[in-house]
Amino acid sequence: MMKRLVLSAALLLSAVCAPAQDWDGPQWAVVNSSSCFLRLKPDYESGNETQCLMGTVLRVKGAERYWRLVDAPDYKDVWTTQLNLAFMDEAGKDAWIAAPKYICSVEYTHLFESPSLTASRVCDFTLCDLVRKGTQERRGWVQVFLPSGRECWARAYDVMDFEEWVRTREATRENLIATARQFLGTPYMWGGASVKHFDCSGFTQFVYRQCGVVLLRNAREQINTGVEVPYDFDKMLPGDLLFYGTPATARKPMVVAHVAMYYGDRKIIHSSQVVRISSLTPDGEDFYDRQPLAVRRILGSVDKDPGIRSVAAHPWYY
Repeated sequence: MMKRLVLSAALLLSAVCAPAQDWDGPQWAVVNSSSCFLRLKPDYESGNETQCLMGTVLRVKGAERYWRLVDAPDYKDVWTTQLNLAFMDEAGKDAWIAAPKYICSVEYTHLFESPSLTASRVCDFTLCDLVRKGTQERRGWVQVFLPSGRECWARAYDVMDFEEWVRTREATRENLIATARQFLGTPYMWGGASVKHFDCSGFTQFVYRQCGVVLLRNAREQINTGVEVPYDFDKMLPGDLLFYGTPATARKPMVVAHVAMYYGDRKIIHSSQVVRISSLTPDGEDFYDRQPLAVRRILGSVDKDPGIRSVAAHPWYY
């Protein structure tokens, strides 16, 4: 019995760790669900590295059973399941990017088979998801198409014309803080980068993207962008990013483990267990008793720093 168990475990491990098979299908895909998880290995027990939202373009590189090896705009060599994707050739990918779109402008809603709340639901639809615009409108509803081409209907007040959305983004300190506050109480999840759950850098990235700026995905990357600012309450400004971790030593490099946004008034807002506001002084509520590794200012470096791009200028996202 023990031998059978050992053999079964070995076969399972070899299946999980087997190299990706050659993929002779379409070389591109677009996320076709509200968000998809991107994992280190083709297995549900593997670590989730990040998420991509509906409408995001992925490059497809390999296959293992029903898993596909992909490159995302900010992550390479990660796995997601095939039913999350709409596969396309080069021309299809280019047509998707060029197509007029709606963006979901509310935190959470659904798409329906026909323009009625009693119609069958097609899928959930969350903040910043993208769908192709249709031409029909019916009493508060608009026709939309998933990346796969499936026709759906969205409530008109749940969506915004994507080009208008891009034009109206303003990355001001006030907007960053107001946007961050909208997500207070959202639960933490490693790899979370959607409105349903955030990790620390997924939160800062999402907040900035809502204000029209695309940051790099991880804290260890974000710390190398923008302009260094002293850790000084008289010099830091709302929207600056504070990074935490282990300083470098003679034997070990620096480890960046957490990122938070400066809220002002000697406070930070960050995703740590949940999205919350913490004090940077011992006499304040929820004192965050850690010394930052660095503080970086993002505003002022948009489209000047290669790691800080405006939404309109980012080729793979939009």
